[in-house]
Amino acid sequence: MKRSTAILAALLILATPYPALLASDALVFSTAPTQPPELTRQLYQPLVDYLSRETSRKIVLKPAKNFLEYSRAMQKGEYDIIFDGPHFVGWRVAKHKHKVVAKLPGSIRLVVVGRDDARITGYEDLAGKKVCAFSSPNLLSLAFMDLYQRPGSQPILVKVNSFKQALECVHNGGGVAAIMREKYWEVQSFTQKQGLRLIYSTNKTFPHRAFSVGERVDDKTRKAIVMALTSEGVIASGDAILQRFRSKKFTAAQSSEYVGLEALLKPVWGYRVQ
Repeated sequence: MKRSTAILAALLILATPYPALLASDALVFSTAPTQPPELTRQLYQPLVDYLSRETSRKIVLKPAKNFLEYSRAMQKGEYDIIFDGPHFVGWRVAKHKHKVVAKLPGSIRLVVVGRDDARITGYEDLAGKKVCAFSSPNLLSLAFMDLYQRPGSQPILVKVNSFKQALECVHNGGGVAAIMREKYWEVQSFTQKQGLRLIYSTNKTFPHRAFSVGERVDDKTRKAIVMALTSEGVIASGDAILQRFRSKKFTAAQSSEYVGLEALLKPVWGYRVQ
């Protein structure tokens, strides 16, 4: 009996590293924590399971509780596959040699709308004034603040959690202007636009959110991910995500589309590229 027990114990010791090896071989998927972790799992787990099947690789979803946790893990290179905004994608391309594999179609243009009675003719007139916007590190907010090179000339951002709230913020007197996507402003009704007007629109557009993969993702797996994300088969597992971003599909993308966008993250701690 004692001999059998000793043999069993020895076998268990020898077997212990194997599960650890399997766990370390798994690729880690994450996305920007713009929703609670529970909702992230609900939205993204079907897509992660689909990518695991299509690539024959174990892929695990690791939601972050907040942007601080997300940023720390990203900066340490703990994520292998990430879906988030173009400025973060550009940073990973520059800093961690990520490769972009797919994106949401279309582009993003920043516009600023202001109150008719605020006597604002351009974004320069917003220095020192309250502007309703998402908090940093939101792409549009960072792009807007990048217009002001002198700290003393910067507006004061009033935090909102949606473009709808941004409009309400201006209508209710929380700020004299609001930052939003051009496409959102264009579809607003006459009533929602009443008392407001477009005061600034950027000439530059940004590519949409994208998936990028790190160096632990080999070429074969990367190509399989591209095929999986851009095929019709992704609709069943990615439909909830596509609906959330008002899109019908993911399209192929190139890393070159995101080069330089990391510059918007310079004011955010930990994201400066040397």
